[in-house]
Amino acid sequence: MATERPHKGWVRTLTVLVGFLTVLAVLSAWVDRQIFDTQEWGDTSLKMLQNPEIQKQVATYAVDELYANVNVEAELENILPTDLEPLSGVAAGALRSVADQGAQEALKNRRVQDLWRQANESAHRTLVAIIEDNSAVVSSTGGKVELQLRPVIIEVADRVGLGDQARKNVPENVGQIEIVDSQQLSEVQTVAKLIRGTALFSALILLLLLGLAVYLSKGYRWLTLLWLTVALIVGSVIVLLLRSVAGGVFVPELATVDVQPAAYAVYDIATELLSSIAWTVIWSALVLLPLAWLLSPTGPAEKTRAFLAVPFGRYPGLTFGLLGLAAFAFVLMGAADQREFLIRLMIVILAGLAAFFFQRSLVAAYPDASFDSLNDFGERTRSKAGDLWAKRPKTLPGRMGRAESVADQDVSGAAPPAAPAAGGSSAETSVMPVAQDPNTARLDQLERLADMHGRGVLTDEEFASEKQRLMGDGG
Repeated sequence: MATERPHKGWVRTLTVLVGFLTVLAVLSAWVDRQIFDTQEWGDTSLKMLQNPEIQKQVATYAVDELYANVNVEAELENILPTDLEPLSGVAAGALRSVADQGAQEALKNRRVQDLWRQANESAHRTLVAIIEDNSAVVSSTGGKVELQLRPVIIEVADRVGLGDQARKNVPENVGQIEIVDSQQLSEVQTVAKLIRGTALFSALILLLLLGLAVYLSKGYRWLTLLWLTVALIVGSVIVLLLRSVAGGVFVPELATVDVQPAAYAVYDIATELLSSIAWTVIWSALVLLPLAWLLSPTGPAEKTRAFLAVPFGRYPGLTFGLLGLAAFAFVLMGAADQREFLIRLMIVILAGLAAFFFQRSLVAAYPDASFDSLNDFGERTRSKAGDLWAKRPKTLPGRMGRAESVADQDVSGAAPPAAPAAGGSSAETSVMPVAQDPNTARLDQLERLADMHGRGVLTDEEFASEKQRLMGDGG
């Protein structure tokens, strides 16, 4: 008859909810960090500019803006000799090709990349300030978020020898890419605040559901841990699949064919953090597997619990003190970010409760736990090693003419006869063994047997058998 599992329906429901919440928590955490973490966005934007396809598109944009605001043909007429002035149009066209290549090389320069990152971080800080309803920022920016790329255009112009002309002729508003305007301000604030709350709320609820499912499944907690591991991994895999599918669906809809390679690169880099969060959840879920094994009814797991009952039962203060230091270090690592700190704190609280109830169950199951079992295990291991050594091959390859081993000589009590000397007869050269009293020889053999038994060379059964044989021979 199958063992009754209490709250089985509730535990199954909670496990399914854990899978759904995993998807929501991972997605909301990714959006939250991309929207509110300026440093994260700065790192992401720099990775984008370092991509060759994106560099190509940014270089084309910069050169287009430069040619749109600087009359390159007229500037060439001013610097070319009079007889070559008619060729200024051709030279301007040729310079355009050179400018494209120069712009791409410029975007690989550290100074230009720093300007790009500064522009992105500045726009991001403005966006965060607007979302947080900072009235001073809203009044100064008019509720707009713009990416300022004019410094990048000037740097590109310097690379092709048109820097001075660009500084004079390129207006301040050139290279301004509008991200959010004042009409979208209210909607952006509402959606962003909702996402920020969802990221923290979904993560905390997910942890609470994990703890509740384990608590309700008394008697089969190890199975629940296995299924929760599966739920967390499945939820994370769904996120990874959504990331892969969404790129193939949305990028062709939002980007024209000529810029799609760059658009795919932007999508991959922007969602790289999403993939990282999903994989972090997967690896964290695998930690539940050894815990499930520890609670399982298998023989090795039972022996491990009996061993852990010693530190948890006899030295609870020291054991929980060490666990507390590890927990403190774990929480401290997330102190820089409020959301991460709260999530880590929740994990430590749940782990502390689990350790408390685990300690109580160990004390109840193994009230007399000690390290004697470990000592017995060591003795058994040494005994088995001695048995293996005693059963080793007596003759090694290449030494076939060797007599019986020393151990065999000890047991038999007789030495092999000496070989005859060269040129002499066997009768003349052989050494006859000295006659020994049978009782004395038997006592010597018994002493050797006892010594070998004490050293573990002989097992109890082998010792008893040899002793009986000797005593029988003496009778």
